[in-house]
Amino acid sequence: MEETHDIVTPVFKTKSEPVSKPKFSPRPAVKMKVDNIQLTFFKGASPSLAAEISKIVVRYAH
Repeated sequence: MEETHDIVTPVFKTKSEPVSKPKFSPRPAVKMKVDNIQLTFFKGASPSLAAEISKIVVRYAH
């Protein structure tokens, strides 16, 4: 008795993208203006990091 093996090749299909997929648009959470310096922090930013960055930028910009 002879064994036979069928070789099956996989067929990969790409998924079509949905037509109504929303585009990423960053939304500012905080806008700050001190003298001639304008800083904008976006939602999702770390509050402590944003505070440290704003202190350093304002301190060394003058």
